Amino acid sequence: MNAEMNIKFNDDKSITINDVRYIPDFWGEVKASAKPEKRHTGIEEPEEGDNIYYIDSYGALAKCVYSSEAFKQDHIRGLITTDEQLCSDRDRAAQIRFALEKYAAEHNAEPLDWTDLDRYKYHIIYAYDVDDLRIRVLCSTKHDTVYFDSEQTALDAIKAVGEEDVLWLYRDYQPYLNAFKMEV
Repeated sequence: MNAEMNIKFNDDKSITINDVRYIPDFWGEVKASAKPEKRHTGIEEPEEGDNIYYIDSYGALAKCVYSSEAFKQDHIRGLITTDEQLCSDRDRAAQIRFALEKYAAEHNAEPLDWTDLDRYKYHIIYAYDVDDLRIRVLCSTKHDTVYFDSEQTALDAIKAVGEEDVLWLYRDYQPYLNAFKMEV
């Protein structure tokens, strides 16, 4: 089957295909209306003039108006949010995680060797089925979490940092708005 299509580019930047004229503004409207609605996550890139929140160098919550020229790198690095509570939660989570990392650095007997598959590594998890913190042991898979050289070191870290804070980090903290369902 041979099909022939006649395409003509008009002076007014419109296109005529097989004697049907397509006007550029029409296509712009179609494209704009086809865009999905932007989901509010608290970590989406703000629009120029949106309110943003960050923790200042004194540890206080600060609010200002977004300008991509001034804050683009801060957004890429995760230092600003578009939600006030989320900003505070992210700062609290970072402080708790740092305290756990510091405890591991100071109390692990030696650096963990991920190539030694016979050597256990320990990390904290929250078990929803029993509503409690647990220590999980593994040998060869590494996740984005804090590791300890023994179960006892991990348990001591929970006590030193504060069980309530560690529980909040592993059970309640959401890294962005509506990351997961909280109510059962």
